[in-house]
Amino acid sequence: MKQISLYLLVSFSMAFSQAGLDSTRTCMNCHTPGNWLPLSASPVFDHDQDTPFVLAYTHADLTCTQCHSGASLDEFHKFQTKGDRCIDCHQDIHQNYWGNGCQECHSPENWDPAQAFRRHDQTLFPLAAAHHSLDCYFCHTRPGMTPSLYCEDCHAVDFLSELAAHDGLTNQADCSTCHAPTRWDQILAINHGIFFPIYSGEHRGRWNNCSTCHIQAGDYQTFTCFGSGCHSVSDMNAEHCEDGSCERCDGLTYPRTGVIPQDCLSCHPNGNNSKCGD
Repeated sequence: MKQISLYLLVSFSMAFSQAGLDSTRTCMNCHTPGNWLPLSASPVFDHDQDTPFVLAYTHADLTCTQCHSGASLDEFHKFQTKGDRCIDCHQDIHQNYWGNGCQECHSPENWDPAQAFRRHDQTLFPLAAAHHSLDCYFCHTRPGMTPSLYCEDCHAVDFLSELAAHDGLTNQADCSTCHAPTRWDQILAINHGIFFPIYSGEHRGRWNNCSTCHIQAGDYQTFTCFGSGCHSVSDMNAEHCEDGSCERCDGLTYPRTGVIPQDCLSCHPNGNNSKCGD
C-alpha cells in the first residue's frame, strides 16, 4: 500500500511539474502525503496572509474551485480568478448604478439588504422610523447623489403649508427639534424638555394633549398656564402676594394684576415650586 501511495505521489508530482504548477508553491503547502484530498487541515499556505484577498465570513466557507477554475491541472493550479471585485463573482443587480463600491452597503458577512441599512446608520443620517422603509432610490435619485439632510428640502409640501402656523419660525428652523421621523403629527417627547419639562417633574401626567397648554391651534409658540384647570390667576396672586407686596425674582416683580404665562416661565423655567434663587 505504501508503494502504491508513493507511486501516486510521485506520479502526481511529475504531472504537476510537467503541467507547470506555480513555482512559488509546493504540493505540501496544501496537500498531505499519501492522500491528495481532503486538503491538509492546517496547510502551510495561508490565503489571508499570502494573498491580498482575505477570506472573511461567508467567503471562508467557499471551496477552492468556486473561485479558482480550470479545464486542466495546469490551468487550475495557476489559481487565477476572474478578479477581486465583488461584481467579478456576484451579479450586480443595481446595474452599476452605485459603481463598484459594494462594500459601502454590503459586506461578506451578509448580502441581506438589511446590512445596507446598518451601514447607513453610520452616516450623518440614520434611517429611523418611517425613513427605514424607504427604497434607496427614493432619496438617491441619481448615482453618487447625496440628498439634503434638511427635513424641509424633502418635505417641502408638508413644511411650507404649515410654516404660517408655526409663529416665529422660519424655513431655516430645525424640524427635528419637535417632530419625529415616525410621522409629522407626532411631537417628540424627548425634545419638549428643551423648552419646558412636561414629561418629567410636577407636570408629568397633568395634561392629556398639546391643546391643554397650547390653546391656539397650530401655534406652539403661544402657551397658557391657566387653561384646563391647571392653575388659576387668583390662586397664583394669593401665593405670590402678601401684605400688599409681591415677590421679586431676577429684577422682576410678580404683577398683582395682569399676570401672563411668560411671567410664570420667567421664575419657574423648570415647572417646580422653587423660589427665585433656591
